[in-house]
Amino acid sequence: MSLEDYLYSKGLSKSTVKHYHKHTLDFLAWLDSENTEAEQATAGDVTAWLNHLKKKGQGNVTRSIQLNVLKHFFDYQVSTGQRVNNPAKHLKIRGTKRKILYPILSKAELETIYHGYRVPKDDEPIANRNWFRIYQLSRQRNKVVLGLMIWQGLTTPEINHLTVNDLKLREGTVYIGGSRKSKERTMELKPQQIVELMEYQFTTRKELLKYCTVADEHLFISAPAAGKINGTGKDTMNIWKGLSKDVKALCPRFINFKQVRTSVITHWLSAYNLRQVQYMAGHKYVSSTEGYQVNQMDDLQADIDQYHPLG
Repeated sequence: MSLEDYLYSKGLSKSTVKHYHKHTLDFLAWLDSENTEAEQATAGDVTAWLNHLKKKGQGNVTRSIQLNVLKHFFDYQVSTGQRVNNPAKHLKIRGTKRKILYPILSKAELETIYHGYRVPKDDEPIANRNWFRIYQLSRQRNKVVLGLMIWQGLTTPEINHLTVNDLKLREGTVYIGGSRKSKERTMELKPQQIVELMEYQFTTRKELLKYCTVADEHLFISAPAAGKINGTGKDTMNIWKGLSKDVKALCPRFINFKQVRTSVITHWLSAYNLRQVQYMAGHKYVSSTEGYQVNQMDDLQADIDQYHPLG
């Protein structure tokens, strides 16, 4: 297997593979000038190469990219039996500033948002209020919506456009149609979601429809706000502002629903390869998925100072 084939197998894009190959050849040419074989290269050699790039004027960010290239290269050598270890594995460049798309919510925080979102029961003290039933139904709908965001990474527009036919409860999947910015995909549902979605589709949604003057095939619908029973239901979702406030109360670090999606995709990158995450996120281009890797990487692993200070 060639280095290019190895990089493609890791889900890297064609342009990324091209650049990684070029940077690797530059490193190999430098090793040759130092009379060192790639198979015998050590962490000290990698450090010397990075110092060489620093003297040529390359900054920390550029050199951290070069270091990441070498980590891929040595992993390739290990996988093909050319060496037994990766000398760059535990190296890191201090002072590298990472672009953070959003502060990443932990898996525990995401689960707190979902499990902490409370649906009132029929025996609540407020159950005798004339607006209680709409309030209860809306909370039931919102909890299902949160599940689709947290487990399937759906965007608010995607949720707005879901139809009844997109939900395949027998198969345990939900279909998300493509758009100008995203590709279509079919996502598996969690077992508990199937039960909740079934209850929503066949009970909650039908109850909500009683309060709406406009009925269509959208899966999620909005009823008049609590206390405004005589209002007009709409065939588009208008829940996001209120739901954002509710989520903020449950998770103080919550900013918006784009942050939730960013967090979900970042956690996916720790469990699946790049191409799988590209599909799950509905990205048309793998470069879009690669943009989330800056949230997932750990400052290029351990400290390079144990070899030579480069910061």
